[in-house]
Order: sequence, then C-alpha cells, then structure tokens
Amino acid sequence: MNYIILDMEWNQAVNPSKLVRSPVLLHGEVIQIGAVKTDESFNYIDRIKINIRPKFYKQMNPHVEKITGITSLQLTAGETFPQAFRRFAEWCGNEFRFITWGFDDVGVLADNLTLHGLDPSFGSDYINLQLIYNRQVKSEHLQCALSTAAETLDIPLDVQVHDALNDALLTYEVCKKLNMTLGLAEYSEYAAAVPTLLFKDAVNNVDDPKKMLYDRRVTCFKCPKCGGTLSLRQWVFSSGKACKTIGVCEKCEEGIFSLKLKASMISEGNFTVLRTVFAATKQDVSAFEEKLKKREERKRKIAENAGKKRTEEHNEKNGDV
Repeated sequence: MNYIILDMEWNQAVNPSKLVRSPVLLHGEVIQIGAVKTDESFNYIDRIKINIRPKFYKQMNPHVEKITGITSLQLTAGETFPQAFRRFAEWCGNEFRFITWGFDDVGVLADNLTLHGLDPSFGSDYINLQLIYNRQVKSEHLQCALSTAAETLDIPLDVQVHDALNDALLTYEVCKKLNMTLGLAEYSEYAAAVPTLLFKDAVNNVDDPKKMLYDRRVTCFKCPKCGGTLSLRQWVFSSGKACKTIGVCEKCEEGIFSLKLKASMISEGNFTVLRTVFAATKQDVSAFEEKLKKREERKRKIAENAGKKRTEEHNEKNGDV
C-alpha cells in the first residue's frame, strides 16, 4: 500500500448569495490538487499537481487569490474537475491511504465529488497528520498551521505556501520528522477522541441569528441513527451567530449527540444557518455541563450584584445606615 500525501486549494463564492446549496452546501470549489506518493516506509515515489477550472465559483475570491496567488485568468487554463479527478485517481492507484494536514481537505473533496455525480467516499479512510504531530510534539492547538509545525520542526520554509504541491511536499517533510510507525499504530486512539460528523445541512432565509432559536426549521433535529426527534438541552452561544447544545434520542441506546448552529449573512436581514450533528463523547457532555454550570454561575453573580446595588440605592435614598 502507498501513502498519498494530499493538499488542495479551493475557491469560495465571492458573494454569499452565490453560494451553491444543492446537492451540497459548497463552501469550497477545488481549483488545485497537489500530492506526494510514498511507499509504506515513506520513501518518495512521485508527485503530481493539477490546476482545475471551476464550474461554479469562476471568479477568484479576493482573500483566496491573495493567499494562493492564483488569478481568475489562470483558472481558465485548468482541467475540468471530472478530468482532473480521473487523472488523479489513476495516479493514486488501487491501494493507498490519504495523509492530510487537517480535516478539511477530504471533506471538501467529498463535496466536490458529490457535486459532479462522483463517488464521495473516495479516500475517506485517511490520516490527519495534525493528530500525530500534536501527540508527539505536544502541541496545545488541535489545528496548528502547517507552517508553524514546519518551523517547530526546523523545516526550511523556502517555498510559497498555499500552493497545493508545495504544501503536500511540506507535509511530507513533517512526516519524515515524526515517528510515523508509532503514530500510525496509535492513530485509531487519536481519531477516536475527535467528534465524528453525522449530519450537515443548511436553513435559508433566516432574518435574525439572535432569534434563530425560535425557528423550528433551525432547532428541530432528527436522530441520525433512527430518525426520531431529538430532545435538546439549553443552547449555549459562543458568539452572536454560533451556538451548540446536546441532543438525546430516547429511542436509541446511547443516542447522544453534539449539535451546532452557525449563521452566515447572505444579505442585509438574510442569513443561512449551517446545522451540524456530531457523535457526542462523555467528554463532550462533561464539557457542555461545565459550560452550563459556568453560565449559571455568571447569571447568579450578576443577579446578586444587581440586588446589592438596588439595596444600596434604597438605603441611600431612605437614609438608612
């Protein structure tokens, strides 16, 4: 079996109103694939880089253009996604496993495959090298930047990052600095601690994220296992547009899930809410309970302080000592 160290660049909609929502909510359209092929001992075999002509997000998002250096004109010279994928899949061969830096690449690849009527499970059994790096280097950040990891491991950054092939080569250099034999042997343990995405969809035409919890389209969740309606705990906001809670299915044994909402503005007074459901671990439930406890404690202190202030104002007004 070979390892395919994969990196991709993708373009995003210039205007949120142009966001593709069917058959998938397309956050990124792949415009470049870069990969390095190694054997089981991580000996270098080959490399590949393919530029892709987008079908939906044809104009480069200014932010993406700035970090990648890829222009809209350059995109017109690329292959179509189906052409690029067929060539890439043939290059990968039959026996391989992806290694990526982070969780995003394989998910974005699956969305693009679905978009073009291709098999979204291609390469879905992959290794997120960040998890091995975090364990062996004892990084405090789950999503450490590739450039930061390279700097920590004394790998020279003498190429342009955010080029798919350059980043794949840089990821390969990180592999060579780590104990991959140990990392791969323990990987299932690392991955088990990471929440598994079970469901994702989006609700359109939400007029105010502050009121989205009153919208049944947003808050009604079905169990990913049996289809029953989930019973939800209180929602806890991490920002004005994002919140999470725990959902329980009374029909399923151990049917406990972590639910998240994130609102994105499409236009003035018009939001789309991304809804995701993850398998919840005991640690997730404990962390949620702790957040609820802290929130209630803050409310109690605020109420106590308000009560004290009212008492002081009353005493001052009535001349009480």
